[in-house]
Amino acid sequence: MTPTESSAARSGTQSIQRIFSVIEVLAAHPDGVSLQQLCAKTGLAKSTAHRMLASLVELGYAVQDSFSSRYRLTLKLFELGSGVVNGMDILAVARPHLDRLSRHTGEAVHLVLRDGVDIVYIHKSEASGARRMSSQVGLRSPLFCTGVGKAILATLPFEEVEKIWKKSHVHRFTEHTIVDFSQLCEQLKAVRSKGYAIDDEENELGIRCVAVALPGPGGQAEAAFSISSLVPHMSEERIAEIARISLETRAAILRDLGL
Repeated sequence: MTPTESSAARSGTQSIQRIFSVIEVLAAHPDGVSLQQLCAKTGLAKSTAHRMLASLVELGYAVQDSFSSRYRLTLKLFELGSGVVNGMDILAVARPHLDRLSRHTGEAVHLVLRDGVDIVYIHKSEASGARRMSSQVGLRSPLFCTGVGKAILATLPFEEVEKIWKKSHVHRFTEHTIVDFSQLCEQLKAVRSKGYAIDDEENELGIRCVAVALPGPGGQAEAAFSISSLVPHMSEERIAEIARISLETRAAILRDLGL
């Protein structure tokens, strides 16, 4: 590669990084952001940010509100992402089971996929009358402090769990968050024994979850689902009942997946 080609490659990479920094800020603010706010959050010069926004608007990925002048994303990015997600067999197979589970329990049910040291929510079921959760599709959370994350970790070998722990930004989300690796390992032993994991206000105060992994052919899981509710509605007796129903739902999903 010549010096000119190398310089052009670096410039192209920098432009891609900048455009995605703009997209990420817009995605985090569905009500829209002003040009000034965008510059403050991305560190981009006003002229650069305006050029990036103009390109996104021209391509149909963003729109500028005619009244507030704020910029926001359109559904075009969602459509692209949905194309990927809808191609995942696990979502297509699991969705009816999870919707049924939500109706049966009257609680919010989430399906997640592992992405490195995190999990990403790819489906959320909220039956009519279910207690509303602040979670949403596309939300990213760490493996180590979520019920679904711990359910997935429990299916992985120790070396992989240790590597994930070291790469994670381990800190307290709440006073209940586990920040000691040996304590996490003890919890994972319990998860393997019981077949399900508990998030006891470790990721969000006031929320308790029961989570179950969906292991692949080799026994390791890249996906999991959870049932979440407010702490007062998740007594030990109810957790046990929800866990039983969740394990039955997992068996049905794995059966339909041919596993």
